[in-house]
Amino acid sequence: MITRRAAGAAIAAAAVAGLASGCLSSTPSTSSNNGAAASGAGKSTVEVMYGFSNEQETAFQKDVNKYAQSIGVTVKFTKAGSWDTEINARVSGGTPPDVGLFPQPGLMCDLAKQQKLIPYDDATVSTDKETLVNGFVDAGTCADGKVYGLPSSVSVKSLLWYDQAAFKAGGYTVPTTLDELTSLTDKIRGEGKTPWCIAAESGQATGWPITDWIEDLVLRYAGPDNYDKWVKGELKFNSPEIKPAFDYFQKIAFTDGNVRGGTKAIVATNFQTGGNGLFTQPPGCYLFKQATFIAAKGGFPDNVVANLDKTVGVTAFPAKTAGDNPVEAGGDLAAAFNNDANVLKIRNFIASKDNGTEVGKAGYFSPHKTFDASLYPNNTIRTIATDVLYKASVARFDGSDLMPAKVGAGTFWTEPVKWISGQEDETTMLDNIDKSFPKTSS
Repeated sequence: MITRRAAGAAIAAAAVAGLASGCLSSTPSTSSNNGAAASGAGKSTVEVMYGFSNEQETAFQKDVNKYAQSIGVTVKFTKAGSWDTEINARVSGGTPPDVGLFPQPGLMCDLAKQQKLIPYDDATVSTDKETLVNGFVDAGTCADGKVYGLPSSVSVKSLLWYDQAAFKAGGYTVPTTLDELTSLTDKIRGEGKTPWCIAAESGQATGWPITDWIEDLVLRYAGPDNYDKWVKGELKFNSPEIKPAFDYFQKIAFTDGNVRGGTKAIVATNFQTGGNGLFTQPPGCYLFKQATFIAAKGGFPDNVVANLDKTVGVTAFPAKTAGDNPVEAGGDLAAAFNNDANVLKIRNFIASKDNGTEVGKAGYFSPHKTFDASLYPNNTIRTIATDVLYKASVARFDGSDLMPAKVGAGTFWTEPVKWISGQEDETTMLDNIDKSFPKTSS
């Protein structure tokens, strides 16, 4: 869905284009789930399907074409305007692409369960694991324990934004722990200023920005293992492990004077422009939590984006314990539908540390810690890469994207909106989400 793709985008514009569907090459797909090494010469044309566009799409094609030409393969690129709908239609119609880049691991694992995808071989996984940020292999591992997807590019969600000049004028120090974040919030409010801009309005998808807040806090309070249990429904929202995340958010968002416009304004404030109060005179707020896309056109004001490095400060969303910095991320997982030698070569290259030079120059993050950060186009992106993503203690994909849609794109959005609006209390909100969680899911 558009909003979730936007949230996952890097510092570049995002747009959605139409479908170029249909099958591709003269060689029909031969999906298999045995994971055995492909034999034979391989297809001369390989179709790669994805859901991203604009600068990312152009750069991705350059990177992949360069490699494909080196092995004598032609790549047909197919852009899906609505990924879930179109990939499901292609698969159900018996004409899947050769390689798909999945923004949501849950759908990918659903297709793996149906034996529509080819798992990675152990040697490739082992090689990629050496340079990937810790946790990204887990994101592509499905219920049978096999790895079906590895990331080609990622976005970073665990970020705290501020205005450099306003922070300096206030004499504030960037917080590194949640306790320090609480103290800074109290200090700013105590000076008669408003600490936070928090924004969750997104049309029919209103509420999803709150899920990013909660997911980051669950990673910090409950840890990555419990995070995994939570997204699978093995830990309840109102469990002792998960509830502290909501409690911390409540302390920040519900305290009088903490949020620009007041608590109830959160759900009426647009997620794309809700942080612009950082840059008003006097500042409308001093802190804003959002993913990388916010520092692009359509997010922060144009004059701020044009002077990003000198205006905007960014740091990792604080850890619970100093030095333990989990990162919530989005991204695209490369998976193969066809057990063909050249298909697997293209898939493996897309997921490798050797891919992404042009994509990096366009402002999208490589998931590999060995990527040359000097290629990123500005200091803001380099800071996010080197100080946040590549220093992460562990990474996890967006939890709501991993949950069943009834929860992840349903009650996890709508119930917190009711809570923030004062229509129900925290306990009722958590219980209602738990009641909505399907009894069995994968």
